[in-house]
Amino acid sequence: MQLMLLMVSLSSILVVGYLGWSWARSAIKTTIFNQLTSVRSSKAYQIESYFNNLHHHVETLCEDPTVVAAMVEFNKAFAELNSRSIPQAWEGEIANYYKTKFFPRLSLAITGEPKFETYRPISPAAKYLQYHYIAKNPHGVGKKSEMVDAVDGSNYSKIHAKYHKIFRSLIKKFGYSDFFLIDAKTGDVVYTVDKETDFGINLTQGVYRESNLAEVVKTVSQNPDSGAIQIVDFKPYRPSYMAAAAFIAGPIYNESNLVVILAIKLPADEINNVLTGNKNWKQDGLGNTGKTYIVGADLLMRSVSRALIEDPEKYKKSLQSLGTSENNMRLIEQLKTSILLQKVDTEVAREAIKGKVGNKIIKDERNINVLSSYSPLKIEGVNWGIIAEMDLSEAYQSIYILERYLLIAAAILILLIAYLAKIAADKFVKPIKAIAQASRQGGGEQSRYFQALMQQQGEIGELAKIVNQMTSSVQKQTELLAQKEQENEALLLNILPGTVVKRFQAGEQRIADSIQQTTVGIVSIFGITKITANRLVEEVAELLNELIDLLDETANRFDVEKFKTIGDRYIVVCGLTKPRLDHSKRMVDFALAAMNIVQQFNNRHGTWLRLSIAIHSGTLMTGIVGTKKFSYELWGETWEIVNQLHAQAEPTTIRVSQEVYDRLHDLYSFQKDADIKIEDKGKLSTWVIRKGGLKDLIDNLSEGLDRDNW
Repeated sequence: MQLMLLMVSLSSILVVGYLGWSWARSAIKTTIFNQLTSVRSSKAYQIESYFNNLHHHVETLCEDPTVVAAMVEFNKAFAELNSRSIPQAWEGEIANYYKTKFFPRLSLAITGEPKFETYRPISPAAKYLQYHYIAKNPHGVGKKSEMVDAVDGSNYSKIHAKYHKIFRSLIKKFGYSDFFLIDAKTGDVVYTVDKETDFGINLTQGVYRESNLAEVVKTVSQNPDSGAIQIVDFKPYRPSYMAAAAFIAGPIYNESNLVVILAIKLPADEINNVLTGNKNWKQDGLGNTGKTYIVGADLLMRSVSRALIEDPEKYKKSLQSLGTSENNMRLIEQLKTSILLQKVDTEVAREAIKGKVGNKIIKDERNINVLSSYSPLKIEGVNWGIIAEMDLSEAYQSIYILERYLLIAAAILILLIAYLAKIAADKFVKPIKAIAQASRQGGGEQSRYFQALMQQQGEIGELAKIVNQMTSSVQKQTELLAQKEQENEALLLNILPGTVVKRFQAGEQRIADSIQQTTVGIVSIFGITKITANRLVEEVAELLNELIDLLDETANRFDVEKFKTIGDRYIVVCGLTKPRLDHSKRMVDFALAAMNIVQQFNNRHGTWLRLSIAIHSGTLMTGIVGTKKFSYELWGETWEIVNQLHAQAEPTTIRVSQEVYDRLHDLYSFQKDADIKIEDKGKLSTWVIRKGGLKDLIDNLSEGLDRDNW
């Protein structure tokens, strides 16, 4: 009862606890997904608005009279520089800058060794501008834009001094990385703000013809309609030492003539500021593990990983465990960005770039379970997806706390219920225990408490009376059954050896054995017919019972086992159930004693009974034969030989086989007897023990008796 009460209570606690836990988990999952979706939608809107504003701003710049006038003047001045001859010393200074400033940093981000012949400016204008504004620029790398006038007296420098501050202020104010003016006809970069190694070069030839700046210029040239603004995705940009760069560009017309293409290098910082909330993830509701990031069609990141910003060393170890290449690891560490360097090949990333929207629990690129909200970004010219994620372990933190509270509450309730159940069980179960104890004691003297229960009214009293009657009846039936079992066992022991009876009672289905060290004796009793002629049946049966009992006692004395009695044959075996090394000797001793016993029996009762005994040693096969009416039988070669010996044995003789003779010829006096013939064995020698002497002795002792009266 106590267990039942505990199980019912525990089941109720488990069901209620599970339902509450399941509802809470579902509610928290829905809340987190709603939160992630809200963050993702907000960030997507900001990014899309930023690119939309950028598109309008570039379109406005392309139509700005100042930009148009500047481009016309820069184009004319650039063409003038192409007519100049460049001193050899200048080319040497340019080469020295590349080899000592540009190539050492670039080589850290690329495989192989860069050569000046691959990167060197080709046109005179490019050489002139890179010499004055890059090689001879006193400002360090990354600060070349600080030079306003090269003070070389050229018309280009005058125009540069006129417009450079305006354009430099422009990109700082709007957060652009660089500002380019590119000749639409030739593809020459006639002006840049930052003055990197792309200044003055031609985008249709050389190493920069495969850059995404060249790609956006080509796209604008192929779509020269006024106001047609083109965007190209991020790609490693060599002048920026392989840092990821994206470009937006549009055509600039002078009246009806396309004169220049304006290009702006997009800043990754602005995108990252939007996605990270200016590194305030927690204020955005993303907790300790939440993040928002962008992936491109190649499944590479288009924003910087939160882990890289917060803990670069831990981020590095995480990338190493994911099998990130050493080259990418080096670039991430050098450029301090994961843009185009970390792959996010997850289910939601693939769904997002396919234009699908949804929420899922997935394993992220770290093989950690996360809640993920995803959608595509609607930005013309790029195929990006935006994803907001949070680790499942953090999202379900409140669930884990609830689990602990539920477990503690359940443990307390179980202890309380166990105590109350014990009290209730003791009250209701005590009578049952007393009745059960009385049933186990049987019909003997019962306890006072049980006797008091029998005097009670109601179900308990009735049950106690029934149990008392039942135990008395069961005790009687048990005693009767025990008596029957004893009788059955005694009957079985008359049929089977004791060891076989135990095996039979244990339920062994097939009992058959092959026993090697045994000796079998067959005793034939001659003269039974004569004693039945002048005696009553009861008298004859009494005589035979006495003789068989005498033989049984003799067999027991020599540890020889009686197998069975069949008519006038008394069969004994030594070594059948008890192994005996001297089984042959014991059997011969039994045979000699049996001869003496029958002689004493004759003298006592005035009978003329004689024995013939056949003995053989060997391997014997035994077992129970039959299922409904079974019998315990002997068979095998040993049994066949002893039967042949018995068939040819004469009265008052003990006839043994060659095996018995070989074992005992030093202990007894044997005489050779006639051979017997066994099928498949041929002739076998036989021996008798004191054949003549024993027979003569018996004849002499029997002389003078009135044999006719027997």
